[in-house]
Amino acid sequence: MQVFAGIEVFVAVVEAGSVTGAAARLQAAKSSVSETLRGLEERLGVRLLDRGARRLRPTEAGEAFYARCRRLLAEEEAARLEVQALQRAPVGTLRVAVPDGFGEAWVVPALADFLPDNPALAVELVEAAAHARLVEDSLDLAIRVMATPAAGQVVRRLGRSQAIIVASPAYLSHRGMPTTPADLAAHACVGFSPLPWRDTWVLGEESVAVRPVLLTDSSASLRAAALAGIGLVALPDWSVLDALSQGRLRQVLAELPTVPKGIYAVYPTNRLITPKVRAFVDHLARWVRARGLAA
Repeated sequence: MQVFAGIEVFVAVVEAGSVTGAAARLQAAKSSVSETLRGLEERLGVRLLDRGARRLRPTEAGEAFYARCRRLLAEEEAARLEVQALQRAPVGTLRVAVPDGFGEAWVVPALADFLPDNPALAVELVEAAAHARLVEDSLDLAIRVMATPAAGQVVRRLGRSQAIIVASPAYLSHRGMPTTPADLAAHACVGFSPLPWRDTWVLGEESVAVRPVLLTDSSASLRAAALAGIGLVALPDWSVLDALSQGRLRQVLAELPTVPKGIYAVYPTNRLITPKVRAFVDHLARWVRARGLAA
């Protein structure tokens, strides 16, 4: 049974590629991680990791052991969650991956009503986690904005999302209102570097190449650029509803809609939906729909 004491540490080192990364993930001291790893190898009588490379890599024996350990930890997690599913009240910690900007704009405000009603529950938000792995990263849930869920994903649609082109009144007063996609060439544009919106904007049936005066990988910076009057900015409508209603931003080329997407709760496929997950998703769905993001 002593072998089981070190498998979580071993898996964390393999996935992080270093003792330092594993220690941060496990919230443990580096010395403790190293000692546990050495003890595991001594008990097994096998070298599990190649320590000669800059990044720690499993040996052939380590690869086989890692595959077994990963399945064992997944089963342990599934068993724990199955037991928790028998609880009626949401308890424990809920780990949720949320897209860049959506957590700040929608999830955190929704928690103000949710947490007081669920005093035995804590929430951990993993933000800007578009490629987070639900099972491997021990996440209970992910909120994702996408056109169509991938085959096999277990999802619930919460609302809709659509990119719109906005600018500040001051910018439009100075540079004029674009009336056709071709007009974008004469305007300062701000691009979102992780997506095609960095330099190609698709409006209606037309794709327009733009030359951004500013590129950013942060939705918060995109919004700030629009409010500061730097130029035209393509943003998801849910990120600027308040600024539009307050007159701080104006939508342009609204008659040329972009491709709509959905806002989805994505569940790990190997787990039962626990009371804490169900309660949170039900609350968030009601909250966003009440504020204009009808599914």
